[in-house]
Formats: sequence, structure tokens, C-alpha cells
Amino acid sequence: MSKLDVKLTRRTALKIGALTAAAVAVGVPMGSLKEASVKAAGTESSESKQLGFMYDQTKCINCKLCAKACKETNKWEPGAEWRKVYVAEPASNKVYLSMSCNHCADPACMAVCPVKAYTKRDKDGIVAHNTKKCVGCAYCLYACPYHAPQFVKSGTGAVTKCSFCAEIQDQGGKPACVSACPTGALTYGDITELRKTPGAVAPEVNGLPPASITNPSLVIIPKV
Repeated sequence: MSKLDVKLTRRTALKIGALTAAAVAVGVPMGSLKEASVKAAGTESSESKQLGFMYDQTKCINCKLCAKACKETNKWEPGAEWRKVYVAEPASNKVYLSMSCNHCADPACMAVCPVKAYTKRDKDGIVAHNTKKCVGCAYCLYACPYHAPQFVKSGTGAVTKCSFCAEIQDQGGKPACVSACPTGALTYGDITELRKTPGAVAPEVNGLPPASITNPSLVIIPKV
């Protein structure tokens, strides 16, 4: 399996290393982060449902319609990227990875936020961010091993990120990225059920960080 480009891997490593430092800086109890780091991928809370994404590398054609739909639906501020399609190296292997916020079971972004701008919805596990509460400290950027939170210095002054199209889902619709995918490479549902899909694995392929850090609500069907 080819790894993603070096920039992604290096940045991921830097952010993992900054997780503890960010927590200490804002006075977050280290016990909560330690608990998140030792949980095995696939462990689900029995208290609430957890929605997640499933990404099938064998079906992705790199059309980037998932990212385009997200941008058009959620009106990203210039410079922000809530969803991005990464290209494996070498590109001739045609291995891609579509990534956004993974709405983790143990979100590091929420653990380090000093103003509690992050919340996790009980009914579906979506990690929501309140830009009105956000003070732009950007601790969450360093805490998230998937660099999902976005902060544009010349923008609104607040962090933004994928909302899993919560408002659309509340009205019975599908996330924009899922609806736009022409090949069915990107789907969503109850993460417990998605993990039962033949060929689905924890998101640790292509140089991604250990899933045990935040227990991301994502499974990948890798292209071998």
C-alpha cells in the first residue's frame, strides 16, 4: 500500500506531538486524553448512537465532487477546506483518500477547547462547533490528529469545520459530500454497522495516525 504524500504524514506527526502540549496549555485534565489514547478502535459507547463515514478507496475516481459539494453547501470561507481528497504517492497507483472531520468518539478538539465551543450531540455523536463561542486560540488545530478544524487568519477570526451537515440530516437528508459522490465511494451510517462491512478497516492506512488516539468515526475499505 502506498502512503499519502510526505506533507500529510509529517503534519500528522506534528499534530499528534502537539496534543499533550495544547492540553497542558489550557489546563485540560490529562486523564481525559489518556483515556482517549488507550481506547481501542471500534469501541463504542452504549449510551448513544454514533454516526460515521465509510470511504471505499476501490471506488474513488478522484473527481473531488465530495469536496465541491461540501464547499458549496457550507460556504467555506476562502482558504478553509472542510473536506479534502488526498492523492497517494506515486499518483500512478491511483489511490486516494477523502477526509473531513471524523466526529470522533473521543474528540481531542473538544478536550482542549478552553471556551467549550465544541459539543458532541447525544443523538448521533456529531461533533458540533459553535463559532460564536470560539475565540480563535487554535488549540484544536494542534490537538486534532486529522487536522480537521480550519482557521483562516484573514477570515472571521473563528475556527470552522465539517458539521456532518447536521442541519440537513435533522431534516431527513444526507450529508452533501455523500449525496454528491457518483460512485458510492463515500457513504455514512451507524459506525457500529459500518465496521461490519466486509473489507472495512480502522482508518490507519496510508500513514494515518493510530485510531486509538481519538477513536474516529470512520472506516476505510483500502485499495490493495
